[in-house]
Amino acid sequence: MSGGVFTTLFALGVALAAPLLWAALGELIIEQSGVLNIGIEGVMLIGAFGCAYAYVRSGSMVAGIATAMGCGAACGLVLALLYVRLGADQIVTGILFSVIALAGTTVLADRLLGTDVAEKTGQLDIPGLSEIPFFGTVLFSQDPLVYAAIVAVPLVSYLMSGTWFGLYVRAIGARPRAGETAGIGVRALRTWALVIGCVLTAIGGASLVVATSGGFSPNLTAGRGFIALAVVVLARWKPLWAAAAALLFGVAQALQFVADELGFLAHVPSDVLLMLPYLLTVVAVVFAAGSRYPAACGVPYRPGSA
Repeated sequence: MSGGVFTTLFALGVALAAPLLWAALGELIIEQSGVLNIGIEGVMLIGAFGCAYAYVRSGSMVAGIATAMGCGAACGLVLALLYVRLGADQIVTGILFSVIALAGTTVLADRLLGTDVAEKTGQLDIPGLSEIPFFGTVLFSQDPLVYAAIVAVPLVSYLMSGTWFGLYVRAIGARPRAGETAGIGVRALRTWALVIGCVLTAIGGASLVVATSGGFSPNLTAGRGFIALAVVVLARWKPLWAAAAALLFGVAQALQFVADELGFLAHVPSDVLLMLPYLLTVVAVVFAAGSRYPAACGVPYRPGSA
């Protein structure tokens, strides 16, 4: 493998890791509150469609991202109603939410967007840093949302480890009854966690739009939400490790684009390379079997019940 191909592989890997990282950071917050959001794929899709619609109509990336964030917040409120208020089964409800999101965004995209696209944002080179060999191209010549994802890692880490919000969220994710006894509003806090987490997840969907075609196509996320679920488990709910795990999957996805330049992959069928990230997801979940979800994760909570 030549140095140029190696640099290209990791530069693409970082770009492809960003949507996974945004979604994983959002899911990390949600799961630590005690909610398992299997509907993450649907949230990414809705965020991507919202971004594409606003981006195409206005020509403004900022408007597109803001719309995606609004869509994410709306998804968080809907899911909070289902998961937290109504106590619906989180796995079944999440799967149905993703299926409905797939169908809904497909129909809306056909009627409202068609083949319309906006101009891609392109790479933003950071003066000086982008000229550093290897690291300059890999880390400092990327899309703006890639930089934002990198900055979000320490911010989410601080939110969950250094603030009262993170402390309370982790407390109700482990012992919601004890949290309620201590005066913590379990339902309200889980709702906030869902809204914040879904906003971050929707930004992940938006990054697929602004960094690729500038438009929306059916099933644009192509299972990335489910890969993000594996990233969270593999990272053991640690934001920094989530970044590393997302990069691993990003590089696995990038292999398909540089396979012809890699002697040992040149003759591997393209379908195998397309399958690799999903196969890696299964392997990661198997080897992360020792990871323990927060004790109350996925269990509906009913205040005041025995």
